[in-house]
Amino acid sequence: MGKIIRVKSVRIHHLKNVKKGEFNTNSDFSKYEADVIGFYGQNGSGKTAVVEAFSLLKNLLNSYTLPMNKEKLIYFKEQHVELQFEFLITNELGEYFVKYHAILQEGMDKLSVLGENLYYKENASGKRYKEIISKHERSISFRNKKMESFSEMNRVNMMVADRMAEENATSFVFRKELKDVYEAFLSEEEQEIIINLRQDFNQDFHVIDTVQYGLLVANLIMPFSIHLEKLRGNIPYELRDTMLLSEEMFETIQKVIEQTNVVLRTIIPGLYVKVRKVNMEKMSNGKDGIRFEFLSVKGEIELPLRCESQGVLKIISILSTLIAVYNNPNACVVIDELDAGIFEYLLGEMLEVISENGKGQLFFTSHNLRILEVLPIQNLWFTTLNEEQRYLQLKGVKKLSNARDIYLRAVQLGGQDEPIYNETNMYDIKKAFRKAGRIND
Repeated sequence: MGKIIRVKSVRIHHLKNVKKGEFNTNSDFSKYEADVIGFYGQNGSGKTAVVEAFSLLKNLLNSYTLPMNKEKLIYFKEQHVELQFEFLITNELGEYFVKYHAILQEGMDKLSVLGENLYYKENASGKRYKEIISKHERSISFRNKKMESFSEMNRVNMMVADRMAEENATSFVFRKELKDVYEAFLSEEEQEIIINLRQDFNQDFHVIDTVQYGLLVANLIMPFSIHLEKLRGNIPYELRDTMLLSEEMFETIQKVIEQTNVVLRTIIPGLYVKVRKVNMEKMSNGKDGIRFEFLSVKGEIELPLRCESQGVLKIISILSTLIAVYNNPNACVVIDELDAGIFEYLLGEMLEVISENGKGQLFFTSHNLRILEVLPIQNLWFTTLNEEQRYLQLKGVKKLSNARDIYLRAVQLGGQDEPIYNETNMYDIKKAFRKAGRIND
């Protein structure tokens, strides 16, 4: 079997409005089927914090600079954000449970990494977690061996990696400067686990947040998410103008559009996207480039893609990643407000198809309750009013129960382990509207 890396569980402490929260997926070593995990709840109750947690993980795996302090990601009056991700990893050497724990704090102007831990254990009875690498402030250890006991050359490599991580506000564990140290002190399976996370999982890992959707709503940029066999990433397509790309990237765009059109024609009958080549043009680096534009085609009518609705543009922008979730067991896609702009019945149909027949993992937040009718209850998590336990799954749901009805009943009447809705009163709302209207009189 090839390499398979899946998210098993996530713990969040002190991130945005989540003091403590934990959720898990349905993945295990026995099968690799789709995990379509949805998050629901009242506005401001912790759904987007899930997306932020995954976004921070993406930064850490890539050794990208962490967000600015002004984004206020740390819970009010707390000092640190703590995140723990548990993975299931299957590779040529065996099956492993892997935990990655990170502590983030405010630095000079952006978040910085205060501590990191990476542990693993074999998928066998009686096995315990073993340390691969641990770092807290200046204290570093590999396999419980302190940095002071290493050779001078390896200590220098560690100090260089530590300084680079500190200056650039990045992860220490996943910095490439540690490659020689890993080869000298870690076992083959431990080195492979790090590669599995930093490279294999990371290349199939997409986080699509509301900032990207906001650019689309403003009719400025369509963040075009790409997931092909040899290329992953995001191309910001300028909706108001043509775009210039290298010949290689232009060929990639054509392949993505060809892939996207196969599904697009089935979910929006009669519509497909065409790539119109405008001309050859020199790029700023002196190489040849191709200027092009996207057209939407319906029958004999061809219009610039920007003329389509926001919902259609959003579907097109994320469709390549959803195709990946359907076909690739390693694909992990996280989308904030997946339902924004998309017709609810169509969204339910797409998610039901992916859930029943797909292979990868999809995490999303949503307000659209139609989805509760098509996904299994074990795939749904709901935010609570308890800041010490932000996420729970509904109880009292039988196999044939309608999760949507049970959720609405819980909103109105309670009955779950934690309250899930801060009650509002229609009379108070009416009174507030009237009072607000008199302010300018």
